Amino acid sequence: MNKTTVVAAAACAAIFLPACASAAESFRVDAPTSVLVDGASRPGAVAVSSDGRVRIVSADPLSRVEIEWKASFGPDAAVFGGDFERTYGDAAWRPVAGAADAPRGGAMAWYCLVSDAGRVDGYGVEVQPGAFAAWEVFPDRVRLSLDCRAGSDPVELGTRTLDACRIVTRRGRAGESAFEAGRAFCRVMCPRPRLPSGPVYGYNDWYCAYGKNTAENFLADAEFIVSLVKGEEVRPYVVVDDGWQHGRQGSAPAKASERWKGVNEKWGMEMDEVARRVKAMDARPGLWYRPFLPDDGLPNEGVPMDPTDPGLEGRIRSDIKRFVGWGYEMVKIDFITYEWCGKWGMDFAKSPVVRELPKWRDRSRTTAEVVRGLYAAMRDAAGDKALIIGCNAIDHFAAGLFELQRTGDDTSGEEWARTRKMGPNTLGMRAIHNDTFYRVDGDCFGLAKPGAIDWRVNSRWLDLLARSGTALFVSWRRELTTPEIREALEAALRRAAKAQPTGEPLDWTRNVRPARWRFGSEEREYDWE
Repeated sequence: MNKTTVVAAAACAAIFLPACASAAESFRVDAPTSVLVDGASRPGAVAVSSDGRVRIVSADPLSRVEIEWKASFGPDAAVFGGDFERTYGDAAWRPVAGAADAPRGGAMAWYCLVSDAGRVDGYGVEVQPGAFAAWEVFPDRVRLSLDCRAGSDPVELGTRTLDACRIVTRRGRAGESAFEAGRAFCRVMCPRPRLPSGPVYGYNDWYCAYGKNTAENFLADAEFIVSLVKGEEVRPYVVVDDGWQHGRQGSAPAKASERWKGVNEKWGMEMDEVARRVKAMDARPGLWYRPFLPDDGLPNEGVPMDPTDPGLEGRIRSDIKRFVGWGYEMVKIDFITYEWCGKWGMDFAKSPVVRELPKWRDRSRTTAEVVRGLYAAMRDAAGDKALIIGCNAIDHFAAGLFELQRTGDDTSGEEWARTRKMGPNTLGMRAIHNDTFYRVDGDCFGLAKPGAIDWRVNSRWLDLLARSGTALFVSWRRELTTPEIREALEAALRRAAKAQPTGEPLDWTRNVRPARWRFGSEEREYDWE
């Protein structure tokens, strides 16, 4: 059984302190200059308290709230922020003066860091909010936008009060690096992260099989990887990705209620037996799961499902309890944003809802409350017996509930350009989240076929993952291994099997793919070209 560690951090006062040293005064979070509800002033509808809590009361349906404060940032100020679910190779620090020209209109999900006059200040909302929150920073003001809709329709609160979010801020310290300031602020936003008890590393078969897997091949490749770390105190994870489930192949896909109860005809082994064989290798079994798949079992092709379906939560709880009963100690949950909104995170600006959605059955709760509740149900069903790794998961809901989170879009076992774009960016730009929100998973190191990716460049990604203090999963077919590769894989896995501090990207404030890194007392530079 895997135990988890809960880490606490002290809360900070919710007082906005301008990053610019020339600003005459600080300003209070409970004294905004403007509060608009659906573009109009609606006195009494929104209350912002001195502890940063934003509460909304409205007898009429409402969609959005915008709150602004005056500020004064210098001409050289730079800003950096979050994403609603994961990065897509473009996370970066950008000038405040030109932030509106940045991807997604300069809107930053959940939080932002502002570097100005030798200090880095943080502005954000605490994890597990009741509304989607996005920040915009201008030379003369800061704006917080809250999406309070139920799907793409106005929420109907009735007589209840919506606890939309709790605003938190942190004033940077003189001489503190942007990385130190960012990690400290993450601890403010997430005072109680749920973390693995030790290193997380091992095997995942996606980037060497891409779903064309069988139990026999999976176990043989997994046994090879496990053999490289015999004797390590921390046992590796061995994760079956997409391809095992009933209905994965064939002309009549199974309904979602049946899909996760058993295997398809080509897999060739029941999943409880797979788990037993993995444990016999002295490894920990894990598996991939797509919980929000529509009940017809067909690929949804961007047609969103209704997450307020009254039967959905019960089905998800039943599935995860079944996986735990089979003996699995990790569940990788995937497509859990795309399935209900029909879009990928690269399209998200001020909210993950960027298209018209079918009307939901329940419009009394916000989208954030509904989706957050389903995440909590997954966590409850897994209990302390299995880690959860979020993939395509809403970032501020994963923090505090899931032990691990995929922070970037897919790397590749076939195309170096994709790994180069996604991997170094997400690992460098989300290193501040590692062990402050969750354990970061920058995605796998893998190879699907001989010669697909030059070993010289692919091995750099392996080396960075192994040293970074984040999760390391390799996707490797045993027959692709030369003596040189075997030696490098063993060294990387044994390094990842031991607890390490989070690697610090030294050039992340100016390089979209950080190349210079500090690992404890050692510095290394990677050539991503």
